[in-house]
Amino acid sequence: MPLRKAVEGDIEAIALLAAQKRKQYERYQPVFHKEGEKALELHTSFLKDSLSKENTLVWVSESGGHLNGFIIGAIVNAPPVYAPGGKICFVDDFMVENPGSWGTVGRGLLEKVMEEAKGRGAVLANVVCGPLDQPKRDLLAGTHFQVASEWHVRNID
Repeated sequence: MPLRKAVEGDIEAIALLAAQKRKQYERYQPVFHKEGEKALELHTSFLKDSLSKENTLVWVSESGGHLNGFIIGAIVNAPPVYAPGGKICFVDDFMVENPGSWGTVGRGLLEKVMEEAKGRGAVLANVVCGPLDQPKRDLLAGTHFQVASEWHVRNID
């Protein structure tokens, strides 16, 4: 499973994989994760901007020239009320094409971004994961991540 840093030519494939994840999460929680009208366009613009930022780590996995996973980590300061001992690596966008490949493709991507984050001074990784995204949750639990918080949402009637 070849892993490499993303390049601008990967943006369309990353955006399409992310769109799959948004549809999955919208099924899980249709209010909070309701996909916006211009989600693909807006996310594509965000990805282009992300690739140009020094504090953003974007890695992809590909097989046979086909992109089958990606991870985006941002090296940021922890919120001022917390003191983990340094910067954190915040991973919001993290997707593999095949749910059965979280343990291989997903794990490789996660290890790669954490290795790079550590080299840049990060002491903690924070990975976003939906509560019903069990294959991703299994990967995180199997790599010693712990649930730190959950968001509970409802409509205000």
